[in-house]
Amino acid sequence: MSGDHRLEGTIVAVGPQVKPFESQPALIDMAPTIVSALDAPTAVQPKGRTLHEVVGREKALTARESTVRIPGMGESAVSDTEADEMEEHLRGLGYIE
Repeated sequence: MSGDHRLEGTIVAVGPQVKPFESQPALIDMAPTIVSALDAPTAVQPKGRTLHEVVGREKALTARESTVRIPGMGESAVSDTEADEMEEHLRGLGYIE
């Protein structure tokens, strides 16, 4: 691994809902956890999981349909090849396994 990227991290949480983690959390779990904690609807289906050990079991992602349309962009802004290259780059940096 190069630079300052590390697989390990630290999550600090305090509150009545906070419990020990059932499985090792990952950086990719932070976005769905924050969105769930804020009860904010999302049009994006995240790859990570909501860390219920932090926000409580009753919190869940609320889906909504995207109303944002960008002219000239179909379902995907990148090709499958570009997506694979980006994923490999993020894997090399340690952001995903």
